[in-house]
Amino acid sequence: EALPELLARTLPPGTVHTGVRVTSVSTTSVTTAEHGEIRCRAVLVATDARAAAELLPGLRVPEFHPVTVVHHTTDEPPETGASLLLDADLGGPVAHTAVVSRVDPSRAPAGRALVSSTVLGRPPGDLDTAVRMHLARLYGMPTARWETLAVHRTVEAVPAMRPPHDLRRPVRLIAGLYVCGDHRDTSTVQGALHSGHRASAAILADLGAGRSMHVADPLPTVPRAA
Repeated sequence: EALPELLARTLPPGTVHTGVRVTSVSTTSVTTAEHGEIRCRAVLVATDARAAAELLPGLRVPEFHPVTVVHHTTDEPPETGASLLLDADLGGPVAHTAVVSRVDPSRAPAGRALVSSTVLGRPPGDLDTAVRMHLARLYGMPTARWETLAVHRTVEAVPAMRPPHDLRRPVRLIAGLYVCGDHRDTSTVQGALHSGHRASAAILADLGAGRSMHVADPLPTVPRAA
């Protein structure tokens, strides 16, 4: 959430519009439910795989892995700071957990800490009990008094990468129409960002911008006179 907000702040006022429902796209326009047609030179669909397929018929929709996030609050936070704890031994349902309020205090109720824990795949039937027991071992402290604030289940959270998985699915469908997201690269935030970088580079190339998208790319060299 913070990343797109930071990116949006660098753009001129009025560039980004939210709460607008798109019904169809083409290489030269975007049709919306409330604001009619918006003309453009290129369209980039940057959504999840299913939403992208609704706007771009024929686009592949992969299988998905479910993810459940459990949020607890406590007045006795673990002494792990802002570190992310991973369970390499797979000793319970929690894949990773962190005291999120150490990173962003505004996420927690006043005077308390917020602990967010992620469960990958199908959650156990006794989810809260199983998560509490696992967190007690991971943090080395009792968790029985922790209050469960919320449980968020996302059935289609992460695209499955069944072998053979194409790590670089095309982002340029045709000139003027592009797509990006974790379903075009690896099923990670990094994959989504990398696919966005590839799509942006393709758009600039097709529009004739003619400059590199990567600050680390070497500058062109001019041969010296003999």
